[in-house]
Amino acid sequence: MIHSVADLKTSCKGRVCEPGDEGYDYSKWAPNSMIPCKVVVTAEETEDIAKAIKAGPLVTGLPIAVRGGGHSSSTASATEGLLIDLRKLNKIRVDEETKVGYIQPGALIRDIEVETLKYGLGACVGVCSQVSIGGYTVGGGIGYSTGAYGLAADNLMSATVVLAHGEIVEASESENPDLLWGIRGGGSNFGVLAELRVKLHPQRADAYAVSYSFPPTRINEVVEEINKWKDVQKVHETVFMLIGLGPDKQPYVVINGVSNSSQEDGEAAFKRFLDLGPVNIINAQLPWTEACKLADPPNDIAGGKLICGAHIDTFDAVQVQKTFEAWEEMVKKAPISILLYEFYHYGKVAEVPVESAAFAQRHELMTVLCACMGIGDEYAPYVRDELLRLKSIVAASSSKDAQESLGYANYGDLFCTLNETDEYTKKIFKSNYPRLKEIKKKYDPDMVFNRWFAIQPSD
Repeated sequence: MIHSVADLKTSCKGRVCEPGDEGYDYSKWAPNSMIPCKVVVTAEETEDIAKAIKAGPLVTGLPIAVRGGGHSSSTASATEGLLIDLRKLNKIRVDEETKVGYIQPGALIRDIEVETLKYGLGACVGVCSQVSIGGYTVGGGIGYSTGAYGLAADNLMSATVVLAHGEIVEASESENPDLLWGIRGGGSNFGVLAELRVKLHPQRADAYAVSYSFPPTRINEVVEEINKWKDVQKVHETVFMLIGLGPDKQPYVVINGVSNSSQEDGEAAFKRFLDLGPVNIINAQLPWTEACKLADPPNDIAGGKLICGAHIDTFDAVQVQKTFEAWEEMVKKAPISILLYEFYHYGKVAEVPVESAAFAQRHELMTVLCACMGIGDEYAPYVRDELLRLKSIVAASSSKDAQESLGYANYGDLFCTLNETDEYTKKIFKSNYPRLKEIKKKYDPDMVFNRWFAIQPSD
């Protein structure tokens, strides 16, 4: 029985640290989302997670939290109590014959891409290579492969899960299928994933990528051309429209595109954007392992960061222009703020019945990321309200459902820790919420896991 931090230190294979100990580290991608904690357990095996969960209330008397890759601007993966750090649980094993990846939750997307590509395969992972697979998957998981293969959550075949009292169980179609249903989009509400078994799919060794920059005066033409492209978008094509400051500190509208295809097919897909006459042109056939890092540069920015998502079902130039003007005001106070309109082929996601998994955002809405980065102390108190205002302008010409949406679940940093009631949790899980409440009652009735869109157990 573990009664103290000293007991935990001798019991765990991984390092257990208190403030002042060598290796004590509660850092995250966004420093404003960090909370100094009493204990950090850096798990190196599944049993470390179980011991930490059991010991948390005893050795700190405070809540536990779980940090995967730490790539979040919310405090959902931080606590003043005991922090379970999964970053050393990062092993990746590929079964080439069955096309299954056995991946620990702290494995980063960039490392997964490298390992699976050795076999001509790829997992359904995100576009930022610095994110770890665990939290990304249980929150839904969209990326370059979404068009062809759907969500990461829909490609999660089974998992080893450590439950609220330290039990280690399997979640699969044959064992605890309700738990598997819950972790396919239900986030960190039911336990800590110690290993994921995911479907792997054929992946070519290279892809075609473009980055075309336009002055803001060309917004109308850019929006019109993206809408035309969307009408013929293929499942292996993804386009982002970025609004941000360029190296010369001037605003630009940038089309970033990736075609998971040959150079010939990629050039044909994105020629329409080149024909618009961008002021800066970058295009190349890249190794896939490099293409998956293209979204990384904004993530290397130092200082405070806060993000929020929005959904739109109308992408029109008039509203984009209004949004640009609102962004212009924000960028005066936080110069590294960006707007990112994301155009994934969403058909594969939408064709899955909403009751098939916890992830409830099956409607074919377009995703928008609003990000404020490099936040200084003077502006920090106002960032949340500014982002909420920007989010409302982004969606103002869309349907009521889009306007009321909290955005893509993994972009829900403004809302995910507001768990005094389940108002926002209901908005994320919609019609799936009653079943999720039943699963919560079964696996975590005491709400040990309550940091991210906390599901309240049924009565």
